[in-house]
Amino acid sequence: MSKRAPSTVQLAVITAFALACFGILLFLWVTFGGSTPFKAKSYQVKVPFTEASQLAEQSDVRISGVDVGKVESIELGPGGKEAVALLNIDDKYAPLPQKTRAMLRTKTLLGETYVELSPGNKNEATLPEDSTLPTAQVTESVQLDEIFQAFDPKTRAAFQSWMQEAAVAIEGQGQNLSYAIGNFDPTFTEFENLFRVLNSQKLAVSKLFSNGTKTFEALRGREGELANLIRSSNELFTTTGDRNEDIEALFRAFPTFQDESRLTIDRLRGFAVNADPLSKQLVPVAEELSPTLVKFGELAPEAKKLFEALPAVEKEAPTGFPALRKLFRDDFPPLLRASEPFVRNLDPVVTGLGLYKREFAATLGNLAASFHATTAKENKLGEKFHYLRVIGPILSETLSTYPSRLTSNRNSPYGPPGWAGLLGKGALPGYDTRQCSSGASATLDPGTASSEAFLERTPAQLLKYNAETNKEETIQLTPEERQKESEELLARINEFAFNSTGGSAGAHAPACKQQESFKSIYGTGEKTQYPHTFEQTGR
Repeated sequence: MSKRAPSTVQLAVITAFALACFGILLFLWVTFGGSTPFKAKSYQVKVPFTEASQLAEQSDVRISGVDVGKVESIELGPGGKEAVALLNIDDKYAPLPQKTRAMLRTKTLLGETYVELSPGNKNEATLPEDSTLPTAQVTESVQLDEIFQAFDPKTRAAFQSWMQEAAVAIEGQGQNLSYAIGNFDPTFTEFENLFRVLNSQKLAVSKLFSNGTKTFEALRGREGELANLIRSSNELFTTTGDRNEDIEALFRAFPTFQDESRLTIDRLRGFAVNADPLSKQLVPVAEELSPTLVKFGELAPEAKKLFEALPAVEKEAPTGFPALRKLFRDDFPPLLRASEPFVRNLDPVVTGLGLYKREFAATLGNLAASFHATTAKENKLGEKFHYLRVIGPILSETLSTYPSRLTSNRNSPYGPPGWAGLLGKGALPGYDTRQCSSGASATLDPGTASSEAFLERTPAQLLKYNAETNKEETIQLTPEERQKESEELLARINEFAFNSTGGSAGAHAPACKQQESFKSIYGTGEKTQYPHTFEQTGR
């Protein structure tokens, strides 16, 4: 036996070994749920449970499946009717909202219990430390043994027999059972989607069960008809069984039918893709067609009379149709041959009118507008008068005649399509532009207002409204007043017709431009200053 004192190295090794053993024991202690020594006190709350037989100290405390703490201790509550569990909550999950709810849940069927917390609104008040959760916020949990205790002895015995038979059935089938359970997840996912759809259509589902109840109630009093239905179904199935060879041939041909149907559906899908833009373009047409269909409805009585008169036509048909056939077969072809030159010559005319369709439409519109005008006021009989809309342009050439065209003249007896619209571009092309440089100029004589010929065009009397009598009165003009009216008329003519310059040389006029030559409507001949065509020799 050595009596020598241990060296410093030995003491260090012994100390390190002791500390290592202590560290391992501490790690095992904390790992298996023990509290860390000298650790600061955690946030704690008390939860009263009416039954906590499966709950143990150091059990998990979870929120939405996440561990947030441990059960510190379980004590009997006041009165001995509750078990009060002291919960240690980790600092990052503390404090708990005041409306937090708690209940006991089991991890497995073997009974490993933990505390599930459902926190309320995080923005509300929180539970003070060491406070007790109200009993109303603790949900009672149902244990598995309580479910079995709810069964009567006969049911429990039957359940026990079922479990024993089930054990015999799955003996040696553990791997297959594992595979089957592994496929539950997609199955339950589909069930979840199904139940969500049913939940969104709960009103329709409710009506389905309600109508099903009514159906069974109606069938309850009609047993004879139901028996006949069953017998007829039996005969149907018997006949189907007798024709099993035909059905077999049908199923053999069914794959081919599927292939052809798939091809047809692909073609229809392509047709639908191509027809979709057309369908969208037809929507405005359909909207425009709606009034037409309404008008067709108004024609229904006349159409009815037509169809009612058809029997009389049918009686005459044996003699009428041969004559009509003779007309189209013998008489009509020579007429068509004779009309061919006329139509050939008419076609350029129609084509030429098509070039001037805007002008033609404007002419018809202006004619309608000219004759459609009515007075705003009514006469004593409550009638409105129609009047003719006319425009009298005041130009130098509308006030007098001249031996030759003025320099401001812009004319075109064969104007191109859209000729008047070219004025907006600053020019009005003319058929003949020689007058632009060598035309005549008109000068307004300042003494015209005093000439007798001009005074005759000045009114000698005027109509004036009298407010006192509410009537129009005729006023005779004096020579001085008439002379003044004549001078004012001459001044207006000078302003509007001659641009206040006293002559046509200063009047407003579009730029002088020679209009372009026309191409031939048909043929490839030379261009001319007027629309023209060449003879069509054939089609």
